[in-house]
Amino acid sequence: MTNAFIAFISIVLLGIVIYVKVWWDGAGMSLRFTKWFFGICLVAAAVVGIGTFFAG
Repeated sequence: MTNAFIAFISIVLLGIVIYVKVWWDGAGMSLRFTKWFFGICLVAAAVVGIGTFFAG
């Protein structure tokens, strides 16, 4: 269970780092992009976390 939690948090942190990098470059982030980006990141993190939980 600890590995699944670590995998989940890792994907969430990776998403935050990517978002901040794109924001810092001045790409003009909209609220719509932000909602979609974090929604996709949370789904990816959930899939990875659940997969890691059941894999071992």
